Amino acid sequence: MNTTTIHSRAADPLPIERLAHYDPEVEQRVQQWLASGQLLAWIPILSQENFPDVPPEVLRFADRYQAAMRWPIQRPEDLLGLPEGITGWLLPASADDTDVACGVWNGEVYILGVRDKRTGRPQTLLGQRFDGATGQADDAEPSAV
Repeated sequence: MNTTTIHSRAADPLPIERLAHYDPEVEQRVQQWLASGQLLAWIPILSQENFPDVPPEVLRFADRYQAAMRWPIQRPEDLLGLPEGITGWLLPASADDTDVACGVWNGEVYILGVRDKRTGRPQTLLGQRFDGATGQADDAEPSAV
């Protein structure tokens, strides 16, 4: 097991285990956010996968108010207080878009880059990812994460 440690302002550091689909760029970016002391936000991803018992039309309605659902993250330890089993977007509180998702499963925090299930291409909170090589934006209606 390859582990490293995030040093937080709290006395106890949080261990990190790198998984098979580990993305060093995402890890480095999130560690920089946490080390800077800036306020972060977690926004639940309103999808059938996260909320299987909620009708799709209700999720679409709630999605219009997603910006109001920001959960403040002041310290790395705050991530452990996120709702169990719900994936959400993680970003600096002052940012509008991100391609980083975060969730808690069995008491462990998982942070990952998000990819569209249909295309395999990176996906963002705002739903599009601009490809500098082709000059094209992804589909304005991404698949559920």
